[in-house]
Amino acid sequence: MNSHQFFHFIVILKESIKILSKNGKLMLLVTTLSLISSSIFFLIFDFSSFSLMRDMLAKESLIPISSSSSAEFISNLSQMKENFSLLLAVYLAFILSYFTVTFLPMLTSIIITSESYNNRNLSLKDFSLGFARSWTRPCRTGFYTSVFVIGYVFLVISMATPLLAYTNLLSILVVVIFYGLFAYIFYLYLSSVWIMSLVVSVVDQESCGVGALGKSATIMKGQKMNAFVLNVVLNLVNLGVYLGSKMIRVRGGGKYWIFDEKIISGLILVNGSCLVRIFTFVVYTVLYFRGKEGNDQEIELEWSNVDYAKLDISPLGEYMFTQFTYMID
Repeated sequence: MNSHQFFHFIVILKESIKILSKNGKLMLLVTTLSLISSSIFFLIFDFSSFSLMRDMLAKESLIPISSSSSAEFISNLSQMKENFSLLLAVYLAFILSYFTVTFLPMLTSIIITSESYNNRNLSLKDFSLGFARSWTRPCRTGFYTSVFVIGYVFLVISMATPLLAYTNLLSILVVVIFYGLFAYIFYLYLSSVWIMSLVVSVVDQESCGVGALGKSATIMKGQKMNAFVLNVVLNLVNLGVYLGSKMIRVRGGGKYWIFDEKIISGLILVNGSCLVRIFTFVVYTVLYFRGKEGNDQEIELEWSNVDYAKLDISPLGEYMFTQFTYMID
């Protein structure tokens, strides 16, 4: 790959930024709603979990000074168990809510970007219809991508087990750091297909699950280095958001919960990550259409009023074989 091809990701970034202005009002609306929902979600979770943890710690501090046979001891222990159950329920609700909060911006940004790329104005009615018709497919595809991500994590952990054979603690630390860095970089390389499969499952009404993964591997041929560099850049932006949130200092706001340094820092981190996540799917939608244009294939948008030719790609059931060829190509 020559230097011109390597730096082609800059062209994709510029095009993605430019495309945000098309259907700008609708994009601004869904982005604002995403930021508001993310902020509310974070504040509710932080307040509820902090209150439960504080109450549990308060009850725990009373146990050593209480007689094990006293009614106070039994009452404190019972309340601790109840609070623990509530805390577990809060964390489960957090996982479910986090999926919803991250899923909605992904789906909406892909729908809007796909119409903007084709120079079409998307009405709120068409947008709502497209959302209602397509939301189940990325859910199913997301299940398969989650399985691959979890499988990759377990593979990395299992392969790291022999590293514990080192007797020197410093050697173990150095090796684990380099191994973890390599595993994460390789994850960024592989994840481009997984992210693209979500775009495919939204735009292509006939693709979801393993079929979307297979088609995404086909689309990414010739674009995998650009996608990898884009993943690196976007993750560096996320790192910058994280480091920036840790530098926040609030003077005189400690007496109000909402103005606490930790809350302000968390809100900046959550909203910054949400913006990066939305832009990530804008970029990958642009990559999708570029890949289709490279293969001289048209796309059928189910929420559009214009009829397009259907994709002429056979489903790839042998996704693992395609993924292998993707890695070595």
